[in-house]
Amino acid sequence: MPLALGVRCELKNWLLLTITVGLALGSFLACAPTNKEQAPCGFVQNVYGERISWKSSVPVPLTIHSSFPQEFYPALENAMRTWETAAGRRLFKIVATSAGGSATPKQDNLNMISLMNEWEANRPDEQARTSVYWVGYEIQEADIRLNGKDFTFYQESPQGYRQVHMESLLLHELGHLLGLKHEDGRDPATGQISVMGTHLPSQTKRTSLNKTDAEAMQCEY
Repeated sequence: MPLALGVRCELKNWLLLTITVGLALGSFLACAPTNKEQAPCGFVQNVYGERISWKSSVPVPLTIHSSFPQEFYPALENAMRTWETAAGRRLFKIVATSAGGSATPKQDNLNMISLMNEWEANRPDEQARTSVYWVGYEIQEADIRLNGKDFTFYQESPQGYRQVHMESLLLHELGHLLGLKHEDGRDPATGQISVMGTHLPSQTKRTSLNKTDAEAMQCEY
């Protein structure tokens, strides 16, 4: 029986510190309440009840690190198109491939996708991690890292235990990158699990959005 493995998303309130009065005021206003509490629609919300997303700053420019295998580029393209079809607009734009430098995500104004060969020893069941940095209610940067230390990945047919379907994993992580939180409910009509489910069992394909996933895109984007 496939082992259910966790997928983790980090969300960080990225407050910009500055010694310039004008810029400091701008940072303060960006985080001020707008008194416009919104329905969650599956998105992470700030303390004022506003949905956190890229708002109008789409398509999101993505940089693909050289550690991400080129054989999985089609899986990434498929995952991006799935979200874009639901939103009815372009959400992503690949601006660089085979990028060099460190594969470790950091706040560098790049939205990086990388495969890490080193991973925390106390998190061996974590398939991937998406870190999202935001100000107020608007995402400023997001990075996706895949756990290449404890898992191997496939696109068509699995070859062994603990193999993860790459397109399914990327679809989930891109959802986090867009601002979505975990959703463990099923479509009441079809019983279909959301692609934002907390656990993606190994050797499992989950590449179609259910009604809740699609409605989330239409709600915000």
